[in-house]
Amino acid sequence: MNCYDFELNMSAYIEGELKQTARDDFSQHKDTCKNCEEKLVDISKLMENLPNLMRVTTSSQFDQKLHEKIREIDNRRPSVWKRLLEMKPLGFEPVPALGFALAMVMIVSASYLILNPDVAPIVDVVKDKQHLPTIMMPEHNLPQTMADSDTSGKSDTKYPDIPIQTVSGKKPR
Repeated sequence: MNCYDFELNMSAYIEGELKQTARDDFSQHKDTCKNCEEKLVDISKLMENLPNLMRVTTSSQFDQKLHEKIREIDNRRPSVWKRLLEMKPLGFEPVPALGFALAMVMIVSASYLILNPDVAPIVDVVKDKQHLPTIMMPEHNLPQTMADSDTSGKSDTKYPDIPIQTVSGKKPR
């Protein structure tokens, strides 16, 4: 007999319901296995002390309240999510059906993109000369802007007497 069988037969052994051959195997295992022997002693002590425990009394309406709670739980409607997951449109489970529908949309979209490739518009330059884009060239007589000129070498005309100083306090060369 192994420990698992020992635990299964423990209550039958305590109540004296084991047949002689099973009882002999049980006793032999009890003598060789200390863990199982301790379990048997603990269960035996518990069974001896069980009648001495205080009785718990309940209210007279306990059974009625318990049955009402059970009925309330049994009659509760399933949640919206559970009802949606249990719904079987056209006999399909919802998650696989949604996956199948999404796969079909992707196949149709990919087929459309493959069969209708992007094509550049055909432009006949000779025929449509009036529609050619004009190229903007800067005029030479326009005033210079800040971006066109390099002002790093020029002195500040607004404050000519104040020299430029760097953060370190040294004057630039």
